[in-house]
Amino acid sequence: MKILVTGSAGHLGEALVRTLRNLNHEIVALDIRVSQLNTHTGSITDRSVVRLCMKGVQSVFHAATLHKPHVATHGRREFIDTNITGTLTLLEEAVAAGVAAFVFTSTTSVFGDDDHVFANGPYPTE
Repeated sequence: MKILVTGSAGHLGEALVRTLRNLNHEIVALDIRVSQLNTHTGSITDRSVVRLCMKGVQSVFHAATLHKPHVATHGRREFIDTNITGTLTLLEEAVAAGVAAFVFTSTTSVFGDDDHVFANGPYPTE
């Protein structure tokens, strides 16, 4: 099966790429950061990049998100662009490409209890 993994340079994305390759799946690996596991380097907010990556894909594992550790290094606009606009772009292009399955996950939800992470909002109030 051909599978797109977003966030392939991150902890969860890298683990997904390695695991799925070991299971003999064909992997399209996308991240904005350069990685030896990437097949494509680019942003999930770039529709042309996403469309290219979706060609022939049957399933998507979307792990390219910003979460609490990124509050110190990324601004509010980047959170909106990545987590909302990027996810919407992926969903729209997955539908257009006839992708059968779409899994949206993050390191926060995989490695820990995420119900308290944004209890006070993801951004400093000061």
